[in-house]
Amino acid sequence: MTRMIFNAVKQSGQRALVSKGWGGLGADSLEVPENIFMLGNVPHDWLFRRVSCVVHHGGAGTTAAGIAAGRPTVVIPFFGDQPFWGSMVAKAGAGPWPTPYKQLTADKLAASILEALRPETLLKAEKLGSSISHEQGTHLGAKDFQTKLDIDALRCSVTPSRAAAWRVKRTNIRLSPFAATLLAREGLLEFGQLKLYVVRTFVSVADKLIPVLDTVLVNTIRRMGLGTLSPAQLLRLWVQ
Repeated sequence: MTRMIFNAVKQSGQRALVSKGWGGLGADSLEVPENIFMLGNVPHDWLFRRVSCVVHHGGAGTTAAGIAAGRPTVVIPFFGDQPFWGSMVAKAGAGPWPTPYKQLTADKLAASILEALRPETLLKAEKLGSSISHEQGTHLGAKDFQTKLDIDALRCSVTPSRAAAWRVKRTNIRLSPFAATLLAREGLLEFGQLKLYVVRTFVSVADKLIPVLDTVLVNTIRRMGLGTLSPAQLLRLWVQ
């Protein structure tokens, strides 16, 4: 991997700061080229504002830091939600389409770096960064969550100040663990009468059942400005 990175940087004709990261990526057995400097732990929000583009695995936090800094982003996903975030960046025009690490070559990485440095990609990344800098992300996220959340549907029918975790079978009676335990001790209820209470179940385009409270995730992602995908397209990217 280290040798491939070195070769890709050479082919692109750029200089690079290469972070060793948690995986211990290094060049102890290789000669580090003059145009490459190996980094230890450095805060992303500080570092990304001092480079021309960023290349990383596509984790949510790292992606957010790169876009917030207004830098074109090259994503090399490994697992989990990383392919999703890489696709979102590409859809927004702030970087090339992600290349899974198992398919990565020096040629592909060099091409992705050069695509990220194209004037139009730089411009779109800068616009995204500027847009995000004027947003109140924490405030909007909390407001969106509260707006979509049906709090009354989460309450225990017996003790409304507590959250419901169980539902009495064949009824709409919702019970908190406290209420269920109390009723069982008094002999008014048997635990066999209880069923796990799920507020809502969403069937995705891939026919996978995903318990969710509401469409908070989809709406929040769309508000970020990272593309204009429909909810169905977002979920398809997510579940794949």
